[in-house]
Amino acid sequence: MQKISGRYLAGILIIVIGVIALLDNFGLVEISFTYLVSLLWPLLLGIAGINFIVNRRDIPGIVTGSLLIALGVMFLGRNAGFFDINMQKFWQGFWPVIIILIGVSLLSKNKSNSSGHLAIMGAVEKNNAGWELESADYLALMGGIELDIRQATFREREINLGLSAIMGGITVIVPEDVAVTCKGTAAMGGIDLLGRESGGIVGSATMQSGDLQSADKILNLNCFCILGGIEIKR
Repeated sequence: MQKISGRYLAGILIIVIGVIALLDNFGLVEISFTYLVSLLWPLLLGIAGINFIVNRRDIPGIVTGSLLIALGVMFLGRNAGFFDINMQKFWQGFWPVIIILIGVSLLSKNKSNSSGHLAIMGAVEKNNAGWELESADYLALMGGIELDIRQATFREREINLGLSAIMGGITVIVPEDVAVTCKGTAAMGGIDLLGRESGGIVGSATMQSGDLQSADKILNLNCFCILGGIEIKR
């Protein structure tokens, strides 16, 4: 079964908000754009959580996805007036828990993870000679990912990678003999695709390097970041 990308779900949500804002500007509906954004932004957390559970299907993915969905439902219910949440007490408890998790992550990680696709307040580094590269999705959530494709062995001629950075960073180093196509979107973040940069509130960029017809290896990259950064370089 083909994996569902949270990038597309988030894109659909943004398009819906944009259409409603357009209709409101022409007086066809009476909905405040500011109110709509303030009400629906927690859906992004829910979308990220669903993406984790559907695409990863392992214990860390299910736990992380469930947490994100719970936060999304809580904030959405509060914004819609269904829940009465004391946000002062929430943040008083939330940030200490995050600090504790960061500390636990640092204590338990003697070396960087070289096998996973997920970096939550930690790091994934794939730079060992001969590591196997296959089509997959990578996510850096308040963490960092480094993929050195120069050291990788391609499982097949054409590889598709989905790269998502949320308050984190991803770096991909590509050798000269690999043809590359890149598509990237950044929301309050930055993307550098082999020197072609895009960023700001919302930005996007596409590029291609190498001959796709004659190349022995092809790498297709789909990048998305929020409050983070993704760099593709040779």
